[in-house]
Amino acid sequence: MSLPIVDVGSLWRGASEGDLSRLGAQVFDACRSMGFFYIVNHGVPSELIGDAFAANRRFHALPIEEKLRIKLNRWHRGYQALGGSKLVSSARFAAARHPNQLESFFLRHEVDPADPSFMVRPLQGPNQWPGDPRFCEAVERYDRAMCDAGMRLLKVFSTAIGERPDFFARRFSPPTTALRLIHYPPAPRERPHDLYGAHPHTDYGFLTVLAQDDVGGLEVRRPDGGWMAVPFVADSFIVNIGDTLARWTNDGFNSTPHRVVNASPDRDRYSIGYFFDPSLDTEISTLPRFREGAASEKYASVRYADYFNGRLDANYQDRVGV
Repeated sequence: MSLPIVDVGSLWRGASEGDLSRLGAQVFDACRSMGFFYIVNHGVPSELIGDAFAANRRFHALPIEEKLRIKLNRWHRGYQALGGSKLVSSARFAAARHPNQLESFFLRHEVDPADPSFMVRPLQGPNQWPGDPRFCEAVERYDRAMCDAGMRLLKVFSTAIGERPDFFARRFSPPTTALRLIHYPPAPRERPHDLYGAHPHTDYGFLTVLAQDDVGGLEVRRPDGGWMAVPFVADSFIVNIGDTLARWTNDGFNSTPHRVVNASPDRDRYSIGYFFDPSLDTEISTLPRFREGAASEKYASVRYADYFNGRLDANYQDRVGV
């Protein structure tokens, strides 16, 4: 098996109704099966991606004392130390025995300090930055480009579920976003079978857009229960849907389990995940199209902020202030 490759270049050229219909059909098929696919001609300049990876490597090479000055705060922004996350709450998996063997830096959507929700509501707090202007510039530029890509992709997903192209845009105004710069150290030469860079899991949100290096290690669970490697493909992103979109479609779209095993004892692995999710007050309830003919609705309606913050609180218990 291999993942489909979807050419989304028309989204940067003023996609016609026919373009969106074609792309929607491809994404529909991908989401009904593996829930993962590559996108190419995605409109994000390779220079931006290269600068973001350079910033990722430079940040994680800093002394641990310096990184811990911006330790992950209660609004889930900043540095998460190696072993700082452990799968506790999952839609499909038992709690993990070992913490994930990764460290990361989280940047989330900016919140205006004048906003009444600032530092009051979950996920609505300040970002934290290291004292490196080049890092800040590279990461902010990449974050803006990925948010633009996410808004364009919403037209395709709206079409894929049989709605008008603007259907999801109204539910992402503004989007809830997270940019995660991830570092996986080389694997120990003697590794317990259940020690992972990232334990098998499904993503919590709507959409994940991943850039990975060529070290390898990402694996997706096949329908038969086995695991399939997701190799590096130059000039592409890997897109997968999360539990939020699965809830919206009554599991008609597949939020597929995946894991990371850095099998190399010599090379560090780096990746950059971009998580693109609905506005915090959006209600997630089964769409009528996916209710028809179903035996039952699998999920109760839930406000996105309540659902998502509960998942974070369970799995990231080392946040400062939590």
